[in-house]
Amino acid sequence: MAQLTGEYSERDQKVPKTEIERRVSLLRSYLMEKQLDGAFLLQNVDIFYFSGTIQSSVLFIPCKGDPILMVQKSLQRAKEESPLDRIVPLGAKGEIAALLQKAGISPPANAGLEMDVVPASIYFEYAGMFPNCRFADISGGIRLLRMIKTPYEVDQIRKAARILDKGFSEVRTIIREGMTELEVDGHLSLIARREGHMGVLRMRGWNQEMTYAHVLSGESGSVTSFLNSAHGGSGNTPAAQGAGFRKIGRNEPIGIDYGVGVNGYVGDEFRTLVIGDLSEELKEAHHCAVEILQALAHAAKPGILCSYLYHLAESMAEKAGFRPFFEGHGEGQVNFLGHGIGLEIDELPVISPWSKASLQEGMVIAIEPKFVFPGKGLVGIEDDYLVTSSGLERLTLTDQVLLRI
Repeated sequence: MAQLTGEYSERDQKVPKTEIERRVSLLRSYLMEKQLDGAFLLQNVDIFYFSGTIQSSVLFIPCKGDPILMVQKSLQRAKEESPLDRIVPLGAKGEIAALLQKAGISPPANAGLEMDVVPASIYFEYAGMFPNCRFADISGGIRLLRMIKTPYEVDQIRKAARILDKGFSEVRTIIREGMTELEVDGHLSLIARREGHMGVLRMRGWNQEMTYAHVLSGESGSVTSFLNSAHGGSGNTPAAQGAGFRKIGRNEPIGIDYGVGVNGYVGDEFRTLVIGDLSEELKEAHHCAVEILQALAHAAKPGILCSYLYHLAESMAEKAGFRPFFEGHGEGQVNFLGHGIGLEIDELPVISPWSKASLQEGMVIAIEPKFVFPGKGLVGIEDDYLVTSSGLERLTLTDQVLLRI
């Protein structure tokens, strides 16, 4: 039996108490600014961010006093994983008001909810449990808090980046002509899991889903899907996206979008591979994508508008003659070329023409210039960067070149 090579111990995986205390303090300041008495956090990722556990729970953070984590299952794991002091069992949801009262917390008159992700039925459920409470949407505030990463969070993304680099390095020795996209997909899964990938990647956007990899060869790279991405692939069924049964051939692009999660945090990287060589058009487009990535990495620094970075990339694509294929084609074309990453793939900021956000120190962003050619395929590149006081620091490690097999 092969020995697992994952390098992360159980101790490394627990969120430090200082991290949780800092996050709760920042949320309290936001709640006070919005004149709210507290917040009910119901979504898995937000519960994890503020408590350190992703067990089935309701987390209430009051403006004053300690947070209380009310756990349906598993109470034991929640107590082992979370540094919060008040962790109590929760049976039926109707007990929430009584548990707050028992903890000395008055029924809130004004409370926050994550209304971007909470279903309407659950909103009405809470409105019924707290009929005298005015609920306000705090999802935007939470996303802004999570947008700035601490050194601890950046370190988790660095760990993910090392796994991604190992995956790209190993898969180059595995891919062969005639192998299906799904076979390559399976090898990438094995490598990621062996090295410590948690097995799931999370997205906040409504109805958005992502596996650990898109493996798209030849014309598969130009197949669009429901995913808010320049590429999607047909998958192996109408119920899916990504890799399918198509066999990989020579002299065609193989686009691999690879994601890994470590301790909840996502690393996201795209590379173009080829068995043999690409046509001149596709090689030039790939070269343009690399030039765009490097130009943006050089121009980006705190205070730079995300919209400026998008327009810089767009102008370079236009000058090279590839604007019709920039970030997709036809109905599959998207109007962004980068996004924040962290506990979710689709975090703030978004590098788009309509974004009013500017870069701030501590953001971690994925920049992904890509070109999609109908019937021919997909070429491009994606790397993850930390915004520092002096500019961008690249976190992903794979060479920024066309990877030849």
